[in-house]
Amino acid sequence: MAIHRIITDPAALLIVGTLLFLVYLIYQRFLHPLAKYPGPFLAAFTDFNKFSLFLSLRIDQRIFSLHQKYGPIVRIAPNELSFWNPEAVAPIYKSGKAMVKSPFFDGFKTFNPSLFGNRDEKVHALRRRQMAHSFSTSSLTDMESIFDRHVENLRRKLDKYAVSGDQFDLKDLIAFYGYDVIGELAFNLDFHSQEKDDPENLPPINDHILLGCLYGSLPGILPWSMNLSKYLPFSWLRKLLGSRQKIRSTVAQCVEDKTSESSGKTLLTNLQKAKDPETGEELSNIEINSEAFGFLVAGSHTTSGTLTLFFHHLLHNPDVRRRLEEEICQKLPIIEHGAYPFPGLEKMLPFMTACIRENFRHSPVFTMPLTRTVMDHAGMIIDGERIPRGVNVSISNYSLHHNPSIWGPDHDEFNPDRWLASDGTAQDKLQYLMHFGVGHRMCIGRNIATISIVKIITTLFRSYDFDVMDKDERLDVMTVGIGEKEGPLWCRVSWRE
Repeated sequence: MAIHRIITDPAALLIVGTLLFLVYLIYQRFLHPLAKYPGPFLAAFTDFNKFSLFLSLRIDQRIFSLHQKYGPIVRIAPNELSFWNPEAVAPIYKSGKAMVKSPFFDGFKTFNPSLFGNRDEKVHALRRRQMAHSFSTSSLTDMESIFDRHVENLRRKLDKYAVSGDQFDLKDLIAFYGYDVIGELAFNLDFHSQEKDDPENLPPINDHILLGCLYGSLPGILPWSMNLSKYLPFSWLRKLLGSRQKIRSTVAQCVEDKTSESSGKTLLTNLQKAKDPETGEELSNIEINSEAFGFLVAGSHTTSGTLTLFFHHLLHNPDVRRRLEEEICQKLPIIEHGAYPFPGLEKMLPFMTACIRENFRHSPVFTMPLTRTVMDHAGMIIDGERIPRGVNVSISNYSLHHNPSIWGPDHDEFNPDRWLASDGTAQDKLQYLMHFGVGHRMCIGRNIATISIVKIITTLFRSYDFDVMDKDERLDVMTVGIGEKEGPLWCRVSWRE
């Protein structure tokens, strides 16, 4: 009878609702297992705190600032902790089934969960076995002519600017190259972005990534948010949804077109032929579409973003640039076409390798925190703290890469010499580079990225002399979970004598 009076009396309902809300606030702030960890006030009560970090388009810097303010362990959501000490890396990312991917990754689902987003450890292990050979260095070396062909297209573009003396946006040219090369590697399809010379021709990958991060940052309302968001009257949200659908349609069309023809050796044909070496199981069509979607999204944008940041750093650090050019020019002969063969270049060019590592450290492009969920009933010891089962934990690679306890007070300086120390410390610090992730979930496409990065750097710095227009430009990185240089990189170019 009392319950009936409460549910039929608006005033009573308001009082009960208010009391329950107060109980929730008190529990979350003072009694929750994570209540002892510092963080923003709202982080204790709502996932919208993490949502706002992504919406800022500066999540890497925002989380770094939180660690500077609150310390090595920060509560960034009601059930999530962010770490930045190196002691946290192994427990979080090298503990196998004891630390599985969190529901955050469900936000990226398009067809089926891809290798990146799949949270099932058994399925992930199977898919990785099926795909591993296609992404091996030996397999990609057999496809090296594809990289070279698109480097040659980029050289033709630069040659025209060398003749005309016109300014150009190097960021756009690199993005066109990245999209074209992954199109041919994946589908034997040239998107002709370098010919079209139009940024509108590039897929709206940033929108897809931001949408996935926003969905994933609100795990309590997944999957309903994905199903209902198309009905919400927000133009920015409809734009993100439209972009995801556009990429999905592009991938589906590429797979359909190439499934019915013999298209030579590509990542797609390798997928279609892939078998589990243990069971002989092949991928279904929807699984092929899911992984092909990942090729396009991760394969082009992260590489071009990394290269643009590399060129920004080198062109704004004249002494570093001079040393790189001297090394490349002394050790590599001029070639009039294509690119240098990849095997052996990294070992031959130690200063270039140091510059690449420093670029990865200083300005990682894959900035979204890769969240894991504690699965062990006894919890997990992370950085000296026992974290309970069910809690989500992560490390921002940007925060780890700028932790002064690892890199020193000059962590914000671009200094390749930190990788050339002869006392062994440089080799030790490699374990703290997380630009490709770490552990058994490390990026499977890292060899594609490495080959492109090395070929572009060696070929362009050996053949051309770049003059950056704004020599005092301060680097600003915008990130939707994957980062890129904010704004263009205006240059002029001439041939190197």
